[in-house]
Amino acid sequence: MIGKGGRLPDSDENKFQLFQRLGSSNWSVRFSIRGEGQVRKSLGTADEADARRKADKLWRDATYRSEHGLRAVQRTFEQVAEEFIEQQVREVARGERRIGLDRRIGSLVRRFFIPFFGKKPIDAVGDADIGRYQEWRKTYWTEGPGVEQTHIEYERGGKKLRRPATDMRRANSLSSQRGEAVVLRQVFRQAAKWGYINHAQIPDVMTPRVPPSPRPSFSISEMNKLLKLAQKRMDDKTVNAEIRRDRQVLFAYITIAATTGMRPTEMRNLNWGDVLRYRDGLGERVGDRDIRIRARGKGKFREFIPLEGALPEFDRLWRMWKAGHEDAEPNDDHPVFAAHSGKRLTSLNKSLTTLLDAAKLKVDHRGRARDSYSFRHFYISQQLIAGVDVFALARNCGTSPDMIDKFYGQVSVEQLRDQLRPRWGK
Repeated sequence: MIGKGGRLPDSDENKFQLFQRLGSSNWSVRFSIRGEGQVRKSLGTADEADARRKADKLWRDATYRSEHGLRAVQRTFEQVAEEFIEQQVREVARGERRIGLDRRIGSLVRRFFIPFFGKKPIDAVGDADIGRYQEWRKTYWTEGPGVEQTHIEYERGGKKLRRPATDMRRANSLSSQRGEAVVLRQVFRQAAKWGYINHAQIPDVMTPRVPPSPRPSFSISEMNKLLKLAQKRMDDKTVNAEIRRDRQVLFAYITIAATTGMRPTEMRNLNWGDVLRYRDGLGERVGDRDIRIRARGKGKFREFIPLEGALPEFDRLWRMWKAGHEDAEPNDDHPVFAAHSGKRLTSLNKSLTTLLDAAKLKVDHRGRARDSYSFRHFYISQQLIAGVDVFALARNCGTSPDMIDKFYGQVSVEQLRDQLRPRWGK
């Protein structure tokens, strides 16, 4: 609402107008930019001469920006970052991004990016600012603002929850730095698309290189030792039926993981409808059956060919389901790895850790702890040793030949000795 008006000389009137809002002594300015409509902004001063100087500069800056394809008025980093979060929410709602990604990105941006860059104009953030941010972020939880933070707030299932921040008291890992750098770069690229900055103003957000660090696998002898102990524990009649059932599920889990190369998330999401051709072969001998598996991870799926050794364990789990449900077969949407109640098992880590400890296989020769992902590494390594083409293997495992070389193929030259001594022609 306009109160008493400050009229400008005719030479300035065609550019902008000063005015004072009702109840305020400070001056504001308004002017129009072609294609963007009217711009209004408080000048933060009650001195008319000072207001005119500020208004003239604002108008000239806005005109220059408009003539060079940018938005007329500067946006702060915080304004652009919040707009970026809203964009992520819309893309998730449209199914263009994975569910929950907007919440994770929003949490990252609001916890780290905005507190550091804040009110700084987005087009004033340069390479030096990015360098200072990345150094600040590395020690956020050990020396920075996170030291005094006792809890972390987050959202899950529409509910706001809190958890202690004690597990965050460590330097930012290289993999985390890399992931956050990708998101920060996306903020600036989106700002350029919206016309808040031009492409030359996008700062150089360095992405730290994460050196390959393969998870620990198993040798054939170690895997046989693990399965032998798992079998013995599964057949132990001194424990109750519930524990024996849990051990049967664990034995099946290990065998299927080691003969399919599935990721833990894919194993957890596996339904009976994803074991393709399984029902068609019921009653036939294992050698005459040929299943395929549809693996579903985080927003992705693939179909692949498992080894024959997985079939007997699918049969075991099938029989266990029927035994616990009055001989009724599982539906296609029922989980393969299920508790006695039929609910999906979300994790077998506790029982797996107990078994690995009992077998003295919890860590490898480097002292690195094995987990459920180690079975995928075992599968890929053994397939390479057996001479499976790396491109075919990568396709079957839902990864790339480069990733297999860096992270999965823990194969020594000695294990490949037969392939390294082929028969040469004359």
